Amino acid sequence: MAGEARQATDPNGRVVAFDERTVGHFQRRRPQMLRHLDAILDAISRPDLREEDVAPGRERFYRRDLEPGRWLRVVVDFNESPGFVVTAFVQHHDPREAP
Repeated sequence: MAGEARQATDPNGRVVAFDERTVGHFQRRRPQMLRHLDAILDAISRPDLREEDVAPGRERFYRRDLEPGRWLRVVVDFNESPGFVVTAFVQHHDPREAP
């Protein structure tokens, strides 16, 4: 991934970058997620579920069963163009239900 920015296009046609800023965040805070880069980009392109984030201009993209019974949540900031991946993690509950 070194020096190479990856990107995806969401269902609305917006470009989302997985750039050095995102890589740095993942290396520091969520290194295990770097091995799921393809799944992260796929969640943006073909989400099973989408919802607004609590932060203005951000959206959550979900993919079911990254791990059995768990959901991948990818948070994207669209306050800049292109949008960028803020973070991603695996959650244990269905996002449509209260945790």
